[in-house]
Amino acid sequence: MKSKSRFFTADSFEAAKTMATQHFECGEDQLVIEDISGSDDKPPVLIYAFLGTRGVLSNIDAGYSLVYEPDGVYLELYPERGTGTPLDRHELARYLGRKNISMLNDGAVQSLVLNHSGRSKIATAQQEYFYGEDIVVEIAKDDMEAYAMLLAPEPGGGSLEFEAARQKLLQADILYGIDEQALRELLYLKDYNENRTVAMATVPVDGVDGELIYHFSTEAKIARPKELEDGKVDYRSLDLYVPVEEGQLLVSRTLATEGTLGMTVKGREMKQRHGKSVNLPKGKNVHMNLDKTEMYANNAGMVEFINGQVNVSNVYKIDGDVDLGVGNIDFDGSVHINGNVRAGHVIKATGGVVVGGVVEASEIYAGGNVEVKRGMQGMDKGLIEASGSISLLYIERGKAVAGGSITVDASIHSTIEAGVSLYAKGKRGSIIGGHATAAEEIVANSIGSISHVNTEVEVGVMAQKRKRMTFLEKEMERLSGEMVKLDQLDAYLKKSKEKLDAETYDKLYRSGAENRRVYTESMQDYNVEINTLTVELDSAVSGKVHVYDTAYEGARITIASQVFKVNDDIKYATFKYKDEEVIYVPCEKKKG
Repeated sequence: MKSKSRFFTADSFEAAKTMATQHFECGEDQLVIEDISGSDDKPPVLIYAFLGTRGVLSNIDAGYSLVYEPDGVYLELYPERGTGTPLDRHELARYLGRKNISMLNDGAVQSLVLNHSGRSKIATAQQEYFYGEDIVVEIAKDDMEAYAMLLAPEPGGGSLEFEAARQKLLQADILYGIDEQALRELLYLKDYNENRTVAMATVPVDGVDGELIYHFSTEAKIARPKELEDGKVDYRSLDLYVPVEEGQLLVSRTLATEGTLGMTVKGREMKQRHGKSVNLPKGKNVHMNLDKTEMYANNAGMVEFINGQVNVSNVYKIDGDVDLGVGNIDFDGSVHINGNVRAGHVIKATGGVVVGGVVEASEIYAGGNVEVKRGMQGMDKGLIEASGSISLLYIERGKAVAGGSITVDASIHSTIEAGVSLYAKGKRGSIIGGHATAAEEIVANSIGSISHVNTEVEVGVMAQKRKRMTFLEKEMERLSGEMVKLDQLDAYLKKSKEKLDAETYDKLYRSGAENRRVYTESMQDYNVEINTLTVELDSAVSGKVHVYDTAYEGARITIASQVFKVNDDIKYATFKYKDEEVIYVPCEKKKG
């Protein structure tokens, strides 16, 4: 290692200076020479020579050099001056190690280092070894990363080959994650004395916990009015439950993963955390697929959490009244209301509806039966419409339409339409005012009242079917007119085929053909329905009206197209159709 500093020993000061100029191959004026022996009269004389100016020497880093003499190997230390950097002991130790000095006297080295400067013999005489490139390996405390520093060679020293460098990593216990590309770049770029990452551990990857994915809203339901398209707010539509359909996917789950092991650069395994599995929250009226990753509703209704489980109920229960706090109900299933239905509300259910109290001026639509345990105060706005039967204690100024039978104790100024029969029975069993129809029979204690209020009853065909027949006949007439227009279009296309361009002709032809297909199918369906209704209308004469007590003056009884006006009170009678008129005979139906 060629240094700008050197100690020289001679029998005289002049001889020492001559040695310095010869060593540095320069003139005396290019050197700064200090006599550190204390006197130039008594040999031996020790001088310190520095190649440079005194100004540079006043702020210089500490240095060192090895001198190979015939009597041994000497280490020289040169102290820092001014703001210079002190001696790096680790760098000195690395340098001495790389010089491969035989029989190194560590004590002499340590003593010299403690004195910070000077010259000391540290080994016996030997041939100087010129080292080549080398690397210093360092491993992070957590064994997650390893670094290599490439050390420069001495002049004449060789380059470090890749395999030799790789072996040094293995000798340093770096057994995993070696980045061979980074190591090759380090050797190629010659970035001496710079740490570079040459190995990386693999961090363990924890497993992912299984997760439940809810395919319906799990937020707590808050009574919140529905905003309409025009910006207004419907305070009766509050969205208080989560509706579901049969077969609807409710919950799915992702499977937990095991994760992967980690490995330190020393080859030590690092355990990962395994993901935790999660089970589907199976409750009532739900089912899972074969691999138990998805859960579906067995039936339509409402979904709810009970004790951490997902359940589907086809009955929506209201403990109190249906009022502004509950809002309108539109439920795919049955609805049970313990209290009353306050005015202005709408209840829709694909199943049945049970009301424990009174129905005010509200609307109830049911796909099944409707039972109102008290009655309806309709105020000329109330409506109950059921595909099944209807049972209620009384109905006043309301309307009840059933696909099945209707049972009521008292109907007062109301409209009743029963798809099968109407039974006015109970303590009163009366039909007072309004209009009551039934497809088969009407049974009542009394029809009308002592005040002779107009009361109309009709058996045979429901008014809805008469309206349907009228609609179908008008539709058939309209469709026949449309078919005439299509005939005219066909004639036009046949006549103008040569004049029209292909695209226009094809468009008109396809449109006409499609419309003809749709109209033909509709007319066929309507014909079937008209024939069915015609048979029903023709057989409507079999309906009867049974009165156990009195049919009062003012009542009108219609069977098929014939009307019987009650001009005088009639007791205990059955009204029926005979010889194209309505007659009455003693009551044919036993009371029970």
